[in-house]
Amino acid sequence: MAIQHHLSLVEFLHKYGHETLTNAVLSIVSITVIYSYLTIESFINYQLFRIWERRHDDSPESMAFLNLLGDPQDFGALKTEKRTRELGDRLKTLCSILGYNKIHEKRPELWKDFKELIELSRHFFIHPYPGKYFQDNLLRIGTQTKGGKYVEVAVDILKYLFEQGGKPVPQWVNNNTMIAFKGIDLLTSAHP
Repeated sequence: MAIQHHLSLVEFLHKYGHETLTNAVLSIVSITVIYSYLTIESFINYQLFRIWERRHDDSPESMAFLNLLGDPQDFGALKTEKRTRELGDRLKTLCSILGYNKIHEKRPELWKDFKELIELSRHFFIHPYPGKYFQDNLLRIGTQTKGGKYVEVAVDILKYLFEQGGKPVPQWVNNNTMIAFKGIDLLTSAHP
């Protein structure tokens, strides 16, 4: 059995240079930020879709949906609706439909972190601004931001929604072990 020797940081930098390490760090940071954003977005989209599917079942949620968003025949039409176009607005709308306290009012610090996550996802990684803006943000994210912060934001948003619905927070949220949704609903079981 051969013993593996892992390079020290100095040896690694000497052998491969700073660029390789920088690219690896940027890759990990960008994946963490983007997947944290997508976790929130896919969860909220799924919840809204389930309510839209049942918008005529006379449940409190369906009536709130119809009052706020009308009766779009195609779920995709919500992409152009002011209250559901952007992720932050979509989250506020979902809270309104479900009768939850809005995060921006109940947990302003979490809301601030959530808005930062949106900003980073869209305006930094997906559509990056070149030059000093990019470098300054990368430096801030890499050296001044607590590791795992954006994963924690995603977890805290999901926890908040489950808690507001009076539902136990699933194990996969608490342990961050699964990014898959198998019919996860915030609606009561009285409305299948």
